Amino acid sequence: MQHQAFKLTITRSKRKTLVIYIRDEGVEVRAPLKAPQNWIDEFVELKKPWILKKLKLQQQKNSERLKLEEGEAVLYCGKPYLLKLSQGKNQVRLEQDSLFIQARQLEEGYLKKQLQQWLLQQAKESFEPRVWQIASTMGLDDKVQDVRFRKTKTKWGHCTAKGVLQFNPLLMMAPISVQEYLIIHELCHLKYMNHSKDFWALVQKHCPDYRESEQWLKQHGHKVWC
Repeated sequence: MQHQAFKLTITRSKRKTLVIYIRDEGVEVRAPLKAPQNWIDEFVELKKPWILKKLKLQQQKNSERLKLEEGEAVLYCGKPYLLKLSQGKNQVRLEQDSLFIQARQLEEGYLKKQLQQWLLQQAKESFEPRVWQIASTMGLDDKVQDVRFRKTKTKWGHCTAKGVLQFNPLLMMAPISVQEYLIIHELCHLKYMNHSKDFWALVQKHCPDYRESEQWLKQHGHKVWC
């Protein structure tokens, strides 16, 4: 359905309420199976100012997302590096203030794949040891069963009830303080599998300035997502 100001998609399912999601391709409304169309239309019209505000913010964020083009700035551990591209055997390296990506293809999708593979290797070499070190400091290393890395669509980290910690390797682009906050965040889930007051109290105990890291992720997280 094409709305006057944006593309609108309606998804019906066995639910009781209406909810709106802002997507890259437009707006999705999730509705009950038998929800009348006029109810949906009225709901969308009521939420229109909020929707337009969110779409504008999303457009701004999309313009700020990482671009793998010659001369662009790419973050690594929070520090910006000048991106330099060349064609040849696949390799990525840091040298002084530059990040060099040499690849068989210079198409952006291929370059992203090379960068992501390199970030994954860096995460295994430097991020994983810090997970175990911090877990030991917190007295939780006996509860950690495994540390894994996986690029997901939305999550920076995840903790299972069995003690498996999973992190997004894109975190290697964030500042060290943000990386360590997320390590502590997931480790705290080994004691509290929720976001209760007790959970946040434990986070604050081991990471007193965690709110600054949360704010960094809200303001800059989209800039390192590729």
